[in-house]
Amino acid sequence: MKKLLPAGLAIAIALFISYLMMIGSGFFPTPEIKDVLVLAIVILFLSASKKAFYFVLFPIVFAYAFYTPTGLTFGPPSYHYVASVFATDLSETKEFLSQIPVLHYAAGFGILFGIVFFYWLVRSYKLHFYRNKTFVTFALVAVFFASAPFKFLQESYDSTVKVKNELDRLNNMTIETAWGKSELTADSKYDDYILVIGESARKDYHNAYGYPAPNTPFMSNAKGTLIDGLTAGGTNTIASLKLMLTKPNSKEWEGNYTLGMVDLIKSAGVHTYWLSNQGYLGTFDTPVSSLANKSDEKVFLKSGDSFSQNISDFELLPLFEKTISQAHQGKRFIVVHLYGSHPISCDRLTDYAKIYDDEKIEKKYHNVNCYVSSIKKTDEVLEKLYQALQKNQQQNQRSFSMIYFADHGLAHQITDDNIVIHNSSGKSKLHLNIPLFKISSDDTERKEYKVFKSGLNFTDGIGKWMGIRNPKLNENADLFSNQADPDDYGLKEVINKIEGEPDPAVVIPLKNKMYGQVSSLSITY
Repeated sequence: MKKLLPAGLAIAIALFISYLMMIGSGFFPTPEIKDVLVLAIVILFLSASKKAFYFVLFPIVFAYAFYTPTGLTFGPPSYHYVASVFATDLSETKEFLSQIPVLHYAAGFGILFGIVFFYWLVRSYKLHFYRNKTFVTFALVAVFFASAPFKFLQESYDSTVKVKNELDRLNNMTIETAWGKSELTADSKYDDYILVIGESARKDYHNAYGYPAPNTPFMSNAKGTLIDGLTAGGTNTIASLKLMLTKPNSKEWEGNYTLGMVDLIKSAGVHTYWLSNQGYLGTFDTPVSSLANKSDEKVFLKSGDSFSQNISDFELLPLFEKTISQAHQGKRFIVVHLYGSHPISCDRLTDYAKIYDDEKIEKKYHNVNCYVSSIKKTDEVLEKLYQALQKNQQQNQRSFSMIYFADHGLAHQITDDNIVIHNSSGKSKLHLNIPLFKISSDDTERKEYKVFKSGLNFTDGIGKWMGIRNPKLNENADLFSNQADPDDYGLKEVINKIEGEPDPAVVIPLKNKMYGQVSSLSITY
C-alpha cells in the first residue's frame, strides 16, 4: 500500500511524458489514447534497470525533447527540414529559433524534467512494474496493436540518411549533364534572359493578385504577362528549386541533377551567370548551390561560414548592373536569387520602410505588416532591375526578357494575440501558390491569365521561353500561354491530405480612419 501512491504518480508522469513526446514529434497533433499508452508502457518497462534507462530510454526521450519545440511549431522531421539544417548559417538559425514560442520550449524542458522526476520515483520507491503479471499482460496486448510512436525515430533516421547520401553525391562526384546538344530556334529573340527567383513570397499576399495593400505597384501595372496559377515544387527552397530548376522525375517528385536548367541553357551555347543573396556552403553544397555552380560565372553575397549576415537585396543591384554592362557577343542567361521575404520578414526591412505605421495597427498584425512590406521591397527590386535593363538596352542595344517567380509560399500560425507567417510544411493548402510575371523589352500591353501551371514543368517552360530545342524537353510546356498544364502530377492529392480549410491571406484592419478601415480580417482567394 505504501507504493500505491508513488506508483500511481509514476504512471501519471509516464503518460504525461508520453503525450508531450507524441505531440512534440510533429506527427501526432492530437495523439490517440492507445498510442500514448504504448509509449508510456515502454517508459515504464525501460525504467527497470539503470543500463536500460541511461543507454536506451534517456537518449530516446532526449531526442524527442530536443525536437519538441520545432515539432510543435513546424511539424514532423522530414528530408526537407534536415536539408534546410545543412543549408542554414548561424544568422538563419537565430531567425529560425526566434520563431518558436516560449511555451513550445517549455514543453521540451517539461519532458526532460518529467523523465528525471519519474526515474527518481522509480528508484526511491523500488517500483518494479515488470513484475506485475496484470501489467505485463496489458502491456503486451497494447504494444501488439499499436507501434505508431516509433514512427518519429524511423522517419528522422530515414530523412537524415537520405540527405546525407544526396549531399555526399553532390560533393564527391561530378554530375555529368544528360541534355546532350541543344539548339536555339527562331523563337529565341532576346539577347539577355533574366530569371529572378524570389523567396517565401505567397501569391495571395501580392496586390497584383488581389491583396488590398498597395505592395506591388510595378508588378500590378507594368506591361507584361502575369500568370495566376503557378504552383511551387515544394514548401521550402531546397525542396522546391531542386524540382523547378531541373527536369524532375514527376512521378517520384525528385530532382534530376543530370538534367539541370543551367546545363540545358549552356548546351544551347548561352553564357550563364548566377548572382545570389542566398547562403552558400562550401563543404556541403546544398542542392541549389550545386545547381548554381554549373553557371559559367557566379557570385554569392553570403558564404556558409559567415556568422551574421542580413544582406539587403538592394546590394545585388550594382552587381547586376556591372554584369549586364559588360561587353558580350551572343546571348546571356542571368539568375538573380533574392532573399526576399525569408522569415523573419521584419529583418528584411532594416533599410526599407513598412507600408503601415506600427502605431496605427494592432500589435498582433505587426508581422503581417513586415511580410507585405517585404513583398513591396521585392517589387521595387524588380523595378530597378527592369530599369537597369532598359538603360543597358539604350546604351548597348541589347534586347531582354525578365521572369520573376518565388520558390515557395508560407503558412500561418494564428493565435488570439499574434500572427506568425513562417515555413510550416503540411499546414497550409495555399503554401504552394506562387507568383509568376514576365516582362520584356518589346512588351506593349499587359496580359493576365488565370490558369494552372505546374512547377514540375518549370525547366521545360524556361526552355520554351528561351527558344531552346532539345529532344528531352516537353515542347508543349509554356509558362505564359493561356492554356492550363494538363497534369498536376499528384499535387491535388497532396493538398487534399492537408488537414483543415485553406488559410487565406490576412488583411490588416487599420485603427486610424485616415488610412481607411478594413472590415474583414481575411480574404478568400
